[in-house]
Amino acid sequence: MSVLHRFGRWLAGPIPISVILALLIGACFMLIAGVDPLSGYAAMLNGSFGTGAGLANTLARAIPIIGIGIAIAVAFRAGVLNLGTEGQAGLGALAGGIVAIYVPGPALLIVPLAFIVAIAVGAAWGLIAAVLQNLLGVPILLSTLLLNYPARYFSSWLIRFHLDEPVSDLVASEQVRPEVQLSMLVPRDSGFAETLRNTFGATSPVTAVLTGVNWSLVILILVVLGAIFVNRRTRYGFESGLSGQNAEFVRYGGVKPGPLVLRTMALSGGLAGLFGFMLVIGAPNTRLIEGSFIQTNYAWTALLVTLLALYRPVGIVIAGVFFAAIMVGSDAMGRELGLSPQIAAVIQALVIILLAFRVALPRFRKRAAPVEDGPPFAQPEPLTDPHLAPSAAAVGSAAPAALPTESKESER
Repeated sequence: MSVLHRFGRWLAGPIPISVILALLIGACFMLIAGVDPLSGYAAMLNGSFGTGAGLANTLARAIPIIGIGIAIAVAFRAGVLNLGTEGQAGLGALAGGIVAIYVPGPALLIVPLAFIVAIAVGAAWGLIAAVLQNLLGVPILLSTLLLNYPARYFSSWLIRFHLDEPVSDLVASEQVRPEVQLSMLVPRDSGFAETLRNTFGATSPVTAVLTGVNWSLVILILVVLGAIFVNRRTRYGFESGLSGQNAEFVRYGGVKPGPLVLRTMALSGGLAGLFGFMLVIGAPNTRLIEGSFIQTNYAWTALLVTLLALYRPVGIVIAGVFFAAIMVGSDAMGRELGLSPQIAAVIQALVIILLAFRVALPRFRKRAAPVEDGPPFAQPEPLTDPHLAPSAAAVGSAAPAALPTESKESER
């Protein structure tokens, strides 16, 4: 099968069709709002990819979405429905941020320690749900969803009543020391940044990305490559992939589901805590702000991205950049055309709804297909072996009589 033919089949698949239909329906909403859809989408595209600042903002917005999406995909791929990445990322950000802000010491020691604490706290919060399922039979889908609320309110209480800096206008902690922050790939006040401005221009994509995106981009790339390696080259990746497809088969193969769930939730929660923490110390962010992570809605956007990409790391990267571009572009569209940025949420929701409909429609058609010769349980399985089915007319009532005959012939 040629590459062009496979690409054509993919274009006719559920994902591209769902995206196109969502954009068309979004255009209808723009018409209702009195905005030309072509102008609206042109402003959206230009705001997200057409300028250096827009590209930098899109990548910065995509990093936490993709990272948390990888954390969700690790669990979903193993058949573990982890809906608690919001709480895991929030507590990881809180714990790591406390270490980064309040623990004294050189940055060379504080930064790795803060990362370790954030990952450990996120993993521990995820393990609570795994233990509840293994010991008490509480479904992880339910426990992870409910555990988001104590994580959210505990973080808000701690920041508001114990970490709040009185001199700040925000309900927020003290600032992270500059040496502890994840700086931009190229610090804006460095000589190299000045060279980039003189060579490529101050607003060029190269200059904007290198001086407007912090080192969490490099960490994200390493995590994506690590996820691909684990899925394809490790025993855990093989077992988790099979468990997501057929848990009974894996159980009969000697894999214990309890330890697998523990490992999966620890890994998923740890990754969520890592990317939540990088939102705190990654420049230009400098504080623990009450409710900031909840308001960004990154965890639930990452869930949509994971579902759209079918748990594949490369697909999550593509879908994450796509959703981030919609969010950044809708902000630009709102500034230029006066249209509400909520159109981004409408398009995202439409993509998922249409994708679910497109995937489920063939199954509904198959179930609703009429049976001509009787009920499904009365239909014999077609025999493909020419020895067992010598003619099409023999399939049916003659098939049981053919089986002993074949057995005798084989004994001879």
